[in-house]
Amino acid sequence: MFKHGLRRRVALLASATALLLPLGVAQAGAVTPATARTASAEAPIPGAYISPWGSADVEISPETQQGLQREGVTLEAISPFTMHSDGKGFSMPIGSTAGDGLDSKGRIYYPGGLRLHHAESGQTATLKPTWIRVMPQPAYSAGVEVDGQTVSEETQLGYSNYYEVMKGARPSPTGFRLEKMPFYFSQEAEDLIEANSDIDAPDGGTPFGTLTPHFDYIPGQQPTLPGLPG
Repeated sequence: MFKHGLRRRVALLASATALLLPLGVAQAGAVTPATARTASAEAPIPGAYISPWGSADVEISPETQQGLQREGVTLEAISPFTMHSDGKGFSMPIGSTAGDGLDSKGRIYYPGGLRLHHAESGQTATLKPTWIRVMPQPAYSAGVEVDGQTVSEETQLGYSNYYEVMKGARPSPTGFRLEKMPFYFSQEAEDLIEANSDIDAPDGGTPFGTLTPHFDYIPGQQPTLPGLPG
């Protein structure tokens, strides 16, 4: 009974966090966020973040892996992102101490990004800076450069929905995680890629992959939100 009650409480917390963060209700406490960020990234709202520490893992879908191989495209992680050893995903640090923070546009900023190299044309696309949007719907967006030329300050590359995000809420020893949040390629991403490169982009709606963020707090301290039971 306790186990089920804890799972329900964490799911409620995760839902409330995702939905209320745009109002700036998460409290910063004594943790000092990293300050380095690109010029195009808006300053975060003071005190607004989901957790001070954490990590996130992205698993690239089989459909996307096959498409990359077919087009002769290779991925490279931009620090602090790191590619998985099998090349089928990547990881990144998250939390306010890693420089993340919610901004006034409902985006959580992440230092780092990805480069895509197209062997046949020699083109390189850079996806940086990186954001995960929490409103009006969960989404993955990034600035886009092709061969060093900016083609978009921000493009929504993938999208998800709150139901699928919250379905994966799980407790962890130091906080909670959202397990295997699915993201799908947006039509906007398909149109932008094909207009600015020789790559046959995945169709809008194609599964991009899953994101599993781990939100960590002070060991032994359960995360709390104002107005919710402690």
